[in-house]
Amino acid sequence: MPTFLPALVILSAAALAVLIILYRIYESRVEQPKKLEDEVKEALGGARPDVESIEPVRKAACAISYAADKIVIVRNFGKLPTRIYTVADLYGLEVFVDGRIFARVVRAGSAKPLDTGSYKAIDDIAPTVNDVTVRLIFDDPIQPDFQLILWRPDDALTARAEGPRAAMARARKWFHHVEAILRRPVHVKVPPPALHAPVPEPAKVAGPAPASSEPAPALPPAASSSPKKSEGDVLNAPLIPYI
Repeated sequence: MPTFLPALVILSAAALAVLIILYRIYESRVEQPKKLEDEVKEALGGARPDVESIEPVRKAACAISYAADKIVIVRNFGKLPTRIYTVADLYGLEVFVDGRIFARVVRAGSAKPLDTGSYKAIDDIAPTVNDVTVRLIFDDPIQPDFQLILWRPDDALTARAEGPRAAMARARKWFHHVEAILRRPVHVKVPPPALHAPVPEPAKVAGPAPASSEPAPALPPAASSSPKKSEGDVLNAPLIPYI
């Protein structure tokens, strides 16, 4: 057995391990974010999002386009379908910092003021936080909320790792943007009435012609013809031939 064969096997295994690590880094930092961005762009129909967050490490994304009247929610990308809501479906937003709620804005009834959270709480957060989460609330009985984690300490070496300060800035952007949307009146689009095909009229059955009230014209009398005389009638024969 050659002496260099074990060393060659070890070097091959090390090279394969390095290639696998590089591929995972490329997939998590380049390929996965690009797939999420393409998914959001396709769901928005090419419209530009007003606010957007891509979290490749959790395979989640969220974006709002007020002009397109769409809110895109991507959770567990590749396993669960992307959900698209309208602006009218958005009910509120909450911001959690280290497991505590620090800001909230909720759409109230038409006769009630907007229920907003504290601006001071969301603006005066120390940069040493361990968890920043945004929770969107929808008028959907099946999936009424969506939690988007913007920062955790484990995200320091992952793609799109923004840090606690950038995560808080993005949370403020989400909060103020959703608040501006909820302050506007909801315009519910009423679908146009369905056009039904006209019902065909029943076919008319031809019946007997109605009797006319006018009397039928009288037929002219036939011309009377004299009866033909028989040649053997002696009584009616002229007298001259017998004289």
